[in-house]
Formats: sequence, structure tokens, C-alpha cells
Amino acid sequence: MNGWRSHASRRANRRWRTGLALCALAVPVHAAAQQVVDTRMENDTAASRLRPEYDQPGIPAATFLLFPTLSAEAAYNDNIYARSDIKTGDATLVLRPAINVRSQWSRNQFDVIARGEFDRYAKHAGENVETGAIGVDGRIDIDGQMTLSADAMLAGNIEPRGSTGDTLFGAKPVAYGQITANLKLDQAFDRTRLTLSGHLDRYRYVARELDGVPIDMSYRDFNYLEGKARVAQALSPGVAAYVDLELDNNTYSHLTPGTGQRDSTQYAALFGFAFGINRLLQGEAAVGYFHRDFRDNAYRAVSGLDYNVALAWSPTRLTTVNLTADKAFQRAPMLGVAGFEQQDFGVAVVHELLRNILLRPGATYSLSEYVGSPFHDRFASAQLGATWLLSQHWQVDANVTHRLGRFSDQALAARNFNQNRVSLALTYRF
Repeated sequence: MNGWRSHASRRANRRWRTGLALCALAVPVHAAAQQVVDTRMENDTAASRLRPEYDQPGIPAATFLLFPTLSAEAAYNDNIYARSDIKTGDATLVLRPAINVRSQWSRNQFDVIARGEFDRYAKHAGENVETGAIGVDGRIDIDGQMTLSADAMLAGNIEPRGSTGDTLFGAKPVAYGQITANLKLDQAFDRTRLTLSGHLDRYRYVARELDGVPIDMSYRDFNYLEGKARVAQALSPGVAAYVDLELDNNTYSHLTPGTGQRDSTQYAALFGFAFGINRLLQGEAAVGYFHRDFRDNAYRAVSGLDYNVALAWSPTRLTTVNLTADKAFQRAPMLGVAGFEQQDFGVAVVHELLRNILLRPGATYSLSEYVGSPFHDRFASAQLGATWLLSQHWQVDANVTHRLGRFSDQALAARNFNQNRVSLALTYRF
């Protein structure tokens, strides 16, 4: 994946946590047809099943459990700048401390999550970066039919080398601060469920310096606000139909004279199905229509097909196949461009080779098409990963990844790249 997203995901609600939230995707089915969906089977997949002899036990603290982890990764990247004109490799050491605090209450829920990442290169100290995030989420069970949930996150991130947002070469990677917040109300009516949700993203970019000259990145500061309503109706055991109505507003914090007003508003309507057929099929798939208007008449309105797919298929108890597809409008990384439409596709497999050894092959493809421009960017990746659970405290992860990027604008030919990365990580789970 190219790493360039204006928000976690408009419709699949991918937040900063990794992985596919299978149970959350099946919520419309489970809530509306609770009497016919066996929740014990929903978690019995290769990726999600409990392994008491290997699962992190946690540290009790009053009515909470603490889950601290510390990971150290050694890696080699044969093209650290993700370019074709200057191709150089380097070894890195990455430290990833994290802690998850989970409530253990019989009703309601409150979690705190914090993580950090510190990358250190053996030969190219200019690429050293530090990123991190802290977030909270909670749920209030108002009654048996209504829940109110919210989460918020503050993060410091970078644009990965080779991504659409990686616009600086010779300077440190582009860095930004991000604030994300979500609010959701769920109300069940027998076999029908109504969900109202709001999402906020706020990006603030950090100034950089190139050859002693300061570079102001504030023209990329961006705000995203979305509201969504979903009505889901149970059709049969483990299957529900739903309609999503969405409205979002995109604004840039600074207007640079002579570059055009890039703010825009979009509405969309999608129809789809949610699945919670025990272990076999979980997730959702929807298709619909979107229309986006720009405040500046220099940018013509765009409209067309909209879609969202996030499915998990478990043909056996040992294998789970995750399929994702999504279309979204992304903020622009340069002046004079309103933004671009990005389509992402992915397949990820988790196979339980042994009780404590999981294989994780996968592939992604991304297409970014600029609004009002004939140019587009393409990214693809393929990887093979493996996780070895040594005990409740120790875990080993190995990964081999191949990435490529292609830019149709000939002025950016030097940014076309092929990249290979191998890594080995050792994690201690307290």
C-alpha cells in the first residue's frame, strides 16, 4: 500500500489499529439477528481464535488489564528512497514499544492504546524517524438495544518513501500530526438496526529544511469531516442488507493565492450486504454512487461508481482469506491539484501451519487518479510473513516484501521504483 490516506477509511472504518475487525463488520447482522448467529464461531478463525497457552496474559490493575509489548526489528531495504535514479540500500533497527489498557467491566468499555516507533539506519542517519500515537476508545451500553461509542487518537506520522505524499527528496521524510475522532450511536429495533456516525480527521504538516532552506508545508494542512447514516435489515440467519448515506466535507486550512480553492463536498449512497455466517463468511460489501463538488469552478465536479468491500472467508478452521476493496477521495500533496481518487485492493491470508506458527501471505494494488489531470500513480506490493508464538511472552515475526511504484507523469520518472525489504522481529509481551 502506498501509505497515503486522508482518513483511516471512509466506509470500512479502518483506524490506526492493524488487522480486519471481523466482529465489527458483522455487527449489523449480529445485532439484528442475534438469535441465529453463533458468536462463538465468529472468533474461531486462524487469525482470531484464542490460544491460551500462547496468548499474552496481561497485567491486572484494578478493573483493567495492561498489555505492554516491546518489539525490536532488524531489517534490510535495498532501495530506501524508493527511487530509480538513486538506488541505495541500508540496514535498519526498529524499536516499537506499545501498551494497551483494557477495561474488564461487565458493562460498558474503556480502552487506552499508546504506541511508538523509532527507526535507525546504519548508514543514512537522515532517514531516521520517530512516530507514535496515543488513543482512547469507549462504549456505553445505554440499554439492551442501544450503544454509544467513541474514540479519539493523536498521532505523529510520516509519508512513507515512495508514496504519493512523499514529495521531498534530499530532506527528511514529510512529517505530519494527525487528530482523529469518531462518534457512533447504534439502535436496534428487533431485526432492524440504525447507526449514526461522525468522523473527523485533522492533519497538520511539519516544516522541513533542504540545503539550509526552510520549506513551509502548511499548504497541505487538511481537515476532513464525515457524517453517515446506516439502516440494516436482517434477511436470514447471518445475512443483512443495508443502505449507507454519507456526506463529507474537505477543507484546506491555508489558501495560497493563485493556486485555486481546493475545498470540496461529497455525498454518496451505497447499498450492500453484511455477512456473519458463523466462521465461513464475515464482513460486508456495498456498491453505490458518489458526487463531489469543488468550491472553485476551475475544478469540475466528479461523480460515478462508489464501492466498499471487506470480507473474511474461512474455508477451514486453519485458513482465513481477507479481501478488501475501497474507493476514496484523497487530499492533494501539491498545490494546483484539488485531490485524487484512490482505489485500493488487497488480499491477505492467515494460515495456521502449526498451533503456534502462522503464515501470512498477501498482496495489494492501489491506483490514484488526479482530479482534472491525465496523470495517475500505481502501487503494488506482495509479501510473505510468518509469526512464531514461542510462549505467552515471546513472539518472532519474519517478513519478505516486494513493492513497486509507477508514476505516469514523465517528469516524475525518477520516482518509479522497485523495492525489496526483509525483516526479522522479536517481541516481548509482558
